[in-house]
Amino acid sequence: MVRNNWFYDRHGTRREYALTKWHQLLFAFRRYHQEQIPWSSIERLVFVCSGNICRSAFAESVAKSIGIKAASAGVYAIENAFANEQAITTARAMGYDLVDHRTTPIMYLALKKTDLLVVMEPWQAEVVSQHLASKHYTTMLGVWGVPVRPHITDPFNLSPGYFDYCFKYIEKSVYGIAGKLSNKS
Repeated sequence: MVRNNWFYDRHGTRREYALTKWHQLLFAFRRYHQEQIPWSSIERLVFVCSGNICRSAFAESVAKSIGIKAASAGVYAIENAFANEQAITTARAMGYDLVDHRTTPIMYLALKKTDLLVVMEPWQAEVVSQHLASKHYTTMLGVWGVPVRPHITDPFNLSPGYFDYCFKYIEKSVYGIAGKLSNKS
């Protein structure tokens, strides 16, 4: 069987492609109501994904590189693990360094009211809102990217081509949020 590398490098898997399209459709029909974020009171972005070894770690690195206070954590992270090797390699090729990154479970992170939780997938928004004692503003990183992708597929164990595509999309999306932070009203 010949695989279409362009498709897999851009979407990860067929299942993830379907999930991405499904969540884009739900977003188009306003299924994900983005609450009004009080941008003027946001002091730090907290990026959240599953294991804190790929997506959230990279998003944190991008944000810090442009002078934004940031942290990252994982819903299912093991404390103090290293970033994924392919994530380190891909980030390095883009000018970012994940070598010193260590994972943090979301429940170990000291959150403040002035934090904005930025998740990679809709289910993560539900998990953090259900399990955190105090309420925090939460948004999906992919609603700040072009095209809108409320579901950013986890690149873990996928092709280096998908890692590259995913990290470039995350980078653009972080810059999208940075634009909102720089225009605090």
